[in-house]
Amino acid sequence: MGGARSRRVALFTPLPPAETGTADYAAALISELRKLVDLQVFERVPLRFRPAAFDASIYQLGNNPHHAEIYRMALKHPGVVVLHEANLGDLIRGITSNDEAAYSREVIYEIFGHELEKLPDPGLIEAGPQPRSFTMLRRVLSRSTGCIVHSHSVADEVRRAGFRGKIGRIPHGAQVQRIEGAAWRSRLGIAPDQPVVGMFGYQRPDKQACDCLLVFHQILRRFPGARLLIAGKPHPEVPIEERIAALGLHGNVHDLGFQTLADFDGLIAACDVVLNLRYPTFEETSGTMMRAFGLGKTVVISDNCANRDLPDNICVKIPVDEFQGRVLEECLLWLLADRAITSSIGEAARQWVADTCTWERVARSYADFLFPPVGGTVSSPVSLNGHAPEFFAEYLNRWAAPESPGYDYLSGHLARLVKTLGMIPRGADNSRILEMGCYLQITPALRNLLGYGEVRGCYEGCGGSERRVVHARDGEPFECEIDLFDAEVDPFPYAGGHFDTVLCCELLAHLSQDPMRMMNEIHRILKPGGILVLTTPNAASLRAADAILKGKHPALYNNRYPRPPAPSPEALRARHVREYTPGELVSLLCDSGFVVTRIETGRYGSENFPDVASTRDLLARCGRSVELRDDCIFAAARKAAIPKNRYPSWLYDD
Repeated sequence: MGGARSRRVALFTPLPPAETGTADYAAALISELRKLVDLQVFERVPLRFRPAAFDASIYQLGNNPHHAEIYRMALKHPGVVVLHEANLGDLIRGITSNDEAAYSREVIYEIFGHELEKLPDPGLIEAGPQPRSFTMLRRVLSRSTGCIVHSHSVADEVRRAGFRGKIGRIPHGAQVQRIEGAAWRSRLGIAPDQPVVGMFGYQRPDKQACDCLLVFHQILRRFPGARLLIAGKPHPEVPIEERIAALGLHGNVHDLGFQTLADFDGLIAACDVVLNLRYPTFEETSGTMMRAFGLGKTVVISDNCANRDLPDNICVKIPVDEFQGRVLEECLLWLLADRAITSSIGEAARQWVADTCTWERVARSYADFLFPPVGGTVSSPVSLNGHAPEFFAEYLNRWAAPESPGYDYLSGHLARLVKTLGMIPRGADNSRILEMGCYLQITPALRNLLGYGEVRGCYEGCGGSERRVVHARDGEPFECEIDLFDAEVDPFPYAGGHFDTVLCCELLAHLSQDPMRMMNEIHRILKPGGILVLTTPNAASLRAADAILKGKHPALYNNRYPRPPAPSPEALRARHVREYTPGELVSLLCDSGFVVTRIETGRYGSENFPDVASTRDLLARCGRSVELRDDCIFAAARKAAIPKNRYPSWLYDD
């Protein structure tokens, strides 16, 4: 790493005994990182800090009050932030406690990426209610020089929040340990041959402790001597003791409360299986899970988000769906029946830690991220999925023959199509994406560039489906199944939770009867945490304002009636029935059960309308914001389990 040893680094972090996992993480990292750089650790923010005295500053951020001062410091003196999960919502709620106006400003910034003073009047930017899963990452990322994460899923969230800086994906560290759990079993009166299952850490609602207790109750029919260890503070909303009593489990469950780190490790070592389910998740990588891997234990985890980065042979992944309880029960019966199985999985986990994420390896990755070796590079993708806009534009042009209708459409919408592709998360062989209103223009890129294993389209029709084929200029074929139905009337022909991503581009403005019907169906067919990318014309654009000033209709285009007496279906489909403002789109998404992660505006093509400059100047002279005034709104939102409003009053008559 060259001269990295002499580099001065400031690290801002909580430390033990602070009851936060980030404190334990930092304590383990510091001892190894000090071997590589001149490290000064700040557990408290100093009254005077001179950034110029350091070559780099690192801010370790967690979603709890222990990080409030560190968060403010990261805004004041930009540096590299470390995110252990893709959410700072609870932290920001704490910082803005008892100040609803301050909290609303943070919500507005998170969604729109601008300060309130720079945005249109509040009536145009209603932020809507936001649940705990609202990430609140955008402000600190806008002030950061780099970001360190543990998983691809958190990296995706960071990109989705608009961050275009350097991201380092460094695995959560772990220590390879061999601890005999017999002593801890003996203390609890557990015999060596009794099966033991454990749940560890702060028992928040998302860890599903009560659901696991119910499954454990079923396990006792087969293994009446089995024991369950619960080590960690209970959350006020998780009635563990009440559930233990209701199920009659007092003789089989040891509710041990908070433990020292040494006893924590010993109790993990005493287990045959460790349960570490998470839903909903903030994409976090569990420190408890990593400790268990280093101890050579079989861990049962939820098959979602950051956990999908883990090799399948080092853990047992449980689907997050209506069958979760049944699958968990069958897996535990299988694992507890033969210790050779748990030993094999546990040893694979311990070896994986040794090969990939010991604290020595993690510290080296930190140092290389901060100070890349001579000749070394750190990848910095320019979009959520790692492709440059120019690359997308060149690729799309391959699939449109010059002088064809498709080429004309591509030319007029190229900027929109390129920006849309840049907002779509990466896919994988087992991931699915649906493109609504599919013209087969960006569709080949969804598979060939973004990697989705299943790419499906849909279009207005009377049922059934058809296989369509398009060819690139060089002859490469692309096939896609297109389902035909009416998105406002028909049930979508897909199972609930089928898709990872749905694209709804330039369709919303054409709906004439019941847009919430379509939005609710999109919510239904997305997986938990699935992403909706939506684009639609901007009713509050500079073009619309200019049209009104000139006495014209503000709709972008196609606001005329089709000619009677018998308009063609194509003419009816082409009409814009209702265009939306950016704020209305936020309300639509929130009312449909989505958490909005990003709202931006941009162009459709390469040209602005002739009077854009004079219209912008006029709005500015009148004291009106010129932000969010481009022709097209781009939105990204995440499916969440939050209340819906089927007929919002701002959209429907009573």
